[in-house]
Amino acid sequence: MRLEMEVSRITGLRPGATTRVVDGVLELDTSAFQAHLADERRLGRVEIDIAQPGEQTRVCRVFDVFEPRAKVGEGENFPGVLGRLALSGSGRTRALRGAAVLMTDQLVPGLDALIDMTGPAAAYTPFARTQNIVVSAEPAPGVSPQGYHAAIRLAGLKAAVYLAQASCQEPPDSMEVYDLPPVSRIPPACQDLPRVAYVFQIHSHQRPTGPEEGILYGDNVRRLIPTVLHPNEVLDGAVLRGFMGRNATTYAIQNHPVIQDLYRRHGKDVWFTGVVVTAAQATEPERVRSALITAELITHVLGADGAIFTKIGGGAPHVDMAQAAEHCERLGVKTVLLVEEMSTDGSSEGALLFNFSHMDALVSLGNSQVTVSLPPMARVLGIPWDMGARQRGAGVVEGRLGMICGAVEQVGASHLTATVL
Repeated sequence: MRLEMEVSRITGLRPGATTRVVDGVLELDTSAFQAHLADERRLGRVEIDIAQPGEQTRVCRVFDVFEPRAKVGEGENFPGVLGRLALSGSGRTRALRGAAVLMTDQLVPGLDALIDMTGPAAAYTPFARTQNIVVSAEPAPGVSPQGYHAAIRLAGLKAAVYLAQASCQEPPDSMEVYDLPPVSRIPPACQDLPRVAYVFQIHSHQRPTGPEEGILYGDNVRRLIPTVLHPNEVLDGAVLRGFMGRNATTYAIQNHPVIQDLYRRHGKDVWFTGVVVTAAQATEPERVRSALITAELITHVLGADGAIFTKIGGGAPHVDMAQAAEHCERLGVKTVLLVEEMSTDGSSEGALLFNFSHMDALVSLGNSQVTVSLPPMARVLGIPWDMGARQRGAGVVEGRLGMICGAVEQVGASHLTATVL
């Protein structure tokens, strides 16, 4: 399967008479853009703002972040959720690298999931360095929270496609090619390379999904058993973040760091065999079943010598991931686990939700419970109709590191770690 990613690099963002990309600057016709999103009847008032690196701007209540993407020629955009159900991962896709669509959530009472475009918090999130289109929308009267969240996600996906399509008439700045053949077609020169797979936990059933909460090709994964995917499917819109907490953004999944790093090393010092997607289960029998099937797929279907694991969510997904990795280790597959520190008291003991002596390769993604104090900002976006919250957002904000959107991406997109002193 071959995916060609046409990359247009965005270095600026400004209002314009039409939506287009000119010399790396995304010009946005805000009226036409807003009208493009206005056909979603579950949304009321809609506000469009721009947030750029270096500004004294704070964006609050970020629901999710999307990189502008659109298929070029054949193919469906975000199949099963926005586009019709079709296989993703092949053909051509245009990406606006350096731009982001930030959808905000007006049902959140506080300021959580914020992004400062300057100051100390900006160092923790990649979205302080992207050119951001901020979309805030109220729910229409009588719309349920699930319906509202489905509507703002659809609006975000539509916005992502609309912006990327505006650049398709211009040649891309670069091309990224993702081409991974089946495991059965490893060339003789690469037969001795260690074979590495990736286990991608895409949801935790600690919080059950709703009927419109499409995560995998539009499915809400309530009955998902471990499934093999081609990594291109993940990069090309088959997997979206659900409506749960802010431990991973769709933007990070679109630019998945584990998958991209394995691609960079593929055929050089490792052979990337594929991806297994799983969900963290709510009961012990489901958890055991999922762990056994995951290990079986990794070992006997993908034929991996090693596997990298990530999780999404809190403590139960932590254990779920470890149980699957333990079964892999027992079958002779070496594992590496990317883990967010779960300690709330700053001690290493508090972070240990599992302890298997043979699982000794753990990569810390940092601790979202670390306290931070953020200075005032001159401009607050994301809460246009809540004057009290906007005033609070403009002042000093005290809280936890995890309230900064993008600071701790559990798929490994952030750059924090933790040390034991």
